[in-house]
Formats: sequence, structure tokens, C-alpha cells
Amino acid sequence: MVLFTAAAFWIAAWLELNERINRWTASGEFWQADELRTTLLALALALGWFSWRRWRELKAELTLRTQLQGELARALAANRQLTRRSLELQETERKHIAHELHDELGQYLNAIEIEAVSLRSELASAPAIQVESVERIRVLARHVYDVARTLMRRLRPVGLDELGLEAALQQLLEHWRVRRTEVHCALQVDPRIPTLHEDLNVAIFRMVQEALNNIARHAQATQVDVQLTASDAEWLQLVVSDNGVGMAAKAPAGLGLTGIRERAELLGGSCTIESGNGVRLTLRLPLSPVPLPEDPDDD
Repeated sequence: MVLFTAAAFWIAAWLELNERINRWTASGEFWQADELRTTLLALALALGWFSWRRWRELKAELTLRTQLQGELARALAANRQLTRRSLELQETERKHIAHELHDELGQYLNAIEIEAVSLRSELASAPAIQVESVERIRVLARHVYDVARTLMRRLRPVGLDELGLEAALQQLLEHWRVRRTEVHCALQVDPRIPTLHEDLNVAIFRMVQEALNNIARHAQATQVDVQLTASDAEWLQLVVSDNGVGMAAKAPAGLGLTGIRERAELLGGSCTIESGNGVRLTLRLPLSPVPLPEDPDDD
């Protein structure tokens, strides 16, 4: 009934409008103004059809774009999950290898050195060539042990597990400076920082380690400062700065800086790089790393 009433009203309105247009155009019949009604109707229909067609195209394009954005978001989430898992497995494997080097190789090398010292004492009256051979064995065993210890520190710093992050960073700076005696290093750690999760400790250590490697390769610096502060109750700020040659304005970030940025973003943080009289690397990291969103396809 409602539809019938609406249709009747529409027809009546159309007839009324048609009658008024006829009266208005009748005086211009000589100029064919009476055909204006048909022209306007055709134009209105054409515009309506084109508008409807364009609306459908825009709707289809918007739907496709939304789908692509969703697929991209899922792909990025999956990539972040894969990257984080890869880093976790890498650290686990590094820790395992470091312990194996310490427990197996380190002990055997120590045993060889002790045996060499003992044998050298027993051969005190032996020919000099034999004593020298035993001494070379001891020196080589000590050298291999020192190399193994260096590898162990690179794979998994002992201080990080036994003494905490600050001690591990201090050891890192000291060992890094051994071959760079011309560089002065300073470490400042905010005492207000609470005990951090192991993953965050490892991430901070690796980012400082990579930043130092980058400075060694490119900076030509004589001063390096590392500062770790609690900017507020929920965020940490890590700053690694040097007084080196800086970076070219349009120079692309190297793999080291890219890796640092990726680690920060995986934790839900950010990374900024400022270059002038040296380079200043600033990282903002949450005290509680942001969990990655689950992939909807896994549900």
C-alpha cells in the first residue's frame, strides 16, 4: 500500500512538472524549446548512468585496495614474527655454541697448557730444542684459548648472563677499545632502570655491539659515548654517539644501522639517526616489548 501510494505520488508529481514545462516551453515552439524537456531527460539519464557506473568502479577499487592493505598488513606481521623468531633462534644457538666452546674446547685447551707447563718442568735438563717445542705448544694452546674466549664473548657475553646488562656493556666497551687505544669510551647507565627481560637485555647489547662495529668501520672517532636512561616509567632511551666524520646527507643506511632499526621496531620502539659533528644514534625502547599481533589466518 505504501509503495502504491508513493508510486502514485511520483507519477502525479511528474505529470504536474511535465505540464508546467509544456506551458513554459510552448511560447518558444518556433525555437524548438518545447523539445527541451526531452533533451533534459536524456541528459539526466546519461549523467545518472555515468554516475552509477563511476560509483561502481570506485566501490570496486576501494574494496580491492582494502583487501590489498589487509594482505599487506598480514604479510608484514608474518615477516615481523619470522624475523623475531629468527633472532630468538640465533641467540639460542649462539648461547649453545658459546657454552660448548667454554665447556669442551676451553677445558681441553687449559689441560693442554697445564700439561705443557708440567712437561717443561720435567724437561728442565733436556736439550733446549725439546724445551722450546714444549714452550711453543703452551704458547699455541694459550693463543687458541684466547681466540676461543674472544669468539665466546662475541657469541654470548658471559657478563650478560652472570653480571647483568651494565657489566656486559662495560666489558664490551673495554674489549672493543683494546685495538683502538686512541678512542675514549664512556658508559652511563641510569640506576633507576629496573631489571629487564632477557630478550630486551640481549637486544640492547646487540644494538650497542653493532653500533660500535659501525663506528669502527666508518667514523674515525676519538670519543664514543653510550647512555642508557629511563626516559619515563614505560620507556628506555639508548644513545650511542661519536665525534667522527659523520654521514653524508643522502648516504643510504648500511646493513648495521638497518639491523639496529629492525631490532628496535620489533620491540615496538623507534630509531633516529642524527649526523653532524659525528653521528648520534637514539633508540626509544619500551620496558615491556610490544607483542606481535597474531595472524588472522591462524585462527
